[in-house]
Amino acid sequence: AKLDEIDVHVRSGDEKSDTMAAVAENIVRADMTESEQWRGVLDMRDKGATDTEICRAFMVTPAYLRGLMLLSQIHPPIIAAIDGGIGPSYTDRNAIARTPLERQRDVWAEIWAESADEGSDPADYEMSREDATHFDWSDFVRYLDQVELYARNYEFDDETAKEAGVVWEEDLFGQGGEDNRYCTQYAAMFKAQQIWAEKTRPEGTIYLQSNEYGEGIAPDGYRKVGSWEMERDGDIPAIWVNPRTLQIQKGRLRELGEQSTRRTESDALSLPSAQNTEKPKERADISGTGLKIIGDVRTQALRQALDAARENADPWDLVGAFILALSANNVKIHGDDTYEPYGSVTERDLAVARIFPEGVLVRDPDLLRSTALGVLGTFMNCGLSQHSGSGLPAQILGVLFGADAYMPTMAFEEFLKSYSKPGITKAVQAEGLAEKPTGKAMREALMAHVGDKRWVPEPATFAAGLPEWKTKLENQAARLAARARFAAQMEEEEGDTDTDVITDSEEDDNCEEGGDPDEGQTDQESLSDGDESAQHATIPDDPRIPSELTELARAMPDRLEVIMV
Repeated sequence: AKLDEIDVHVRSGDEKSDTMAAVAENIVRADMTESEQWRGVLDMRDKGATDTEICRAFMVTPAYLRGLMLLSQIHPPIIAAIDGGIGPSYTDRNAIARTPLERQRDVWAEIWAESADEGSDPADYEMSREDATHFDWSDFVRYLDQVELYARNYEFDDETAKEAGVVWEEDLFGQGGEDNRYCTQYAAMFKAQQIWAEKTRPEGTIYLQSNEYGEGIAPDGYRKVGSWEMERDGDIPAIWVNPRTLQIQKGRLRELGEQSTRRTESDALSLPSAQNTEKPKERADISGTGLKIIGDVRTQALRQALDAARENADPWDLVGAFILALSANNVKIHGDDTYEPYGSVTERDLAVARIFPEGVLVRDPDLLRSTALGVLGTFMNCGLSQHSGSGLPAQILGVLFGADAYMPTMAFEEFLKSYSKPGITKAVQAEGLAEKPTGKAMREALMAHVGDKRWVPEPATFAAGLPEWKTKLENQAARLAARARFAAQMEEEEGDTDTDVITDSEEDDNCEEGGDPDEGQTDQESLSDGDESAQHATIPDDPRIPSELTELARAMPDRLEVIMV
């Protein structure tokens, strides 16, 4: 516009507009969590903004704003889980928000009582991503809903209740003449029903696990019989506990395919796959964090073992080690291409330069040992990465070079905290120690027992991979055998469908036994056959047509004709 001066009109802003502008900018730039957005909403409402204005500032729908309003009725650790991306779904949030905050707090404290640090309130425990892998928000909602579970609605006895940890309370305002005992612990009641179902199931009845919808899960090789289907003699009775209603339900199983059910000596039906039913989600003895620590420690021990073998490694061990290394998960060979995209010199390049300086192998045993083991140590590792981890071959390599002897002690807090409570219980019992009430107490007892000595649990050793390695090889052999059987079957079927080609000598023999092959044909038919034979007999030899195909076309003029396009 070529103006030397530009007029500027400064408006006097109001507090509401300034707040809305600040929140709108933060949403775009700062990637605010839901709780931060909710605090922004409260601030804007205090400044007099309407919900319509807030939706415009946030660029959200009214339904999303109503979802944020639920946070004011949710226990703070649950809000922290929502901000961390591991919180409940919107459906579960609605159910949680309808429950009083005191009830949410009590149930939360009951669930995380063993996970909270000593001296801290479990009601304020904030779950981690590792915890979230074993946590079901639908179960949490059911815990909130099942407030009073009365004993009169269930059949299990006092012994089963004690075994499951059910604690009864008395309803002082209950109706007279009835059993007014009740329990608010959903998990204990569910366990009691499962134990009772196992105790009271009739002979020959199979106990099933159940899914989240309350349906029994049929074992492999069987299916559940629908209520509309006619009962058959081979049907097997089954029972399970519905996790929604805690009621014991009954049904029938029917075998799939031709596999027959077997009867035991007591004439009870035995299912070969009944023990393989889907088990409820359980936390592993060692968490993913613990497995990562094991991988890092194993890698360190493996490289120390390789370094220690540089002076006296057997040459045949080196050959076997390199053949093994070529099967590692993180080794990829595309032809003979050793191109490195960024042009840096790798350890493998330097190793080749050392042992082939003039293009001829330097047959120095010490140099070969040191170089070969140095190269192995650069890429063979026990990490868990799907892209850079070497996988099971690295564990077998550690067995070959005795890397277990280089494993440091694993009795330190960071690793032991990765154990689940059943896992740390097994670990302390393996050392001859008594089980303690909490996981923290057992960790401290184990570290005090080990002291300065070296402690490596069996799952962390290199030798722990041997059974899996054997299973892997057995599966490979089974696949190869299956492919060989399939190939033989296909070859046999192709052989059965091959058409016999009649040679001239065979035709002459047929003529001698059965007379003139043209006998009984009219002159016109003979002429027609002769024309067709002559037509196909003149098929030229073309290099583009396989010779076998040409011969078949000549031998079977009525069935095969070669057409070139």
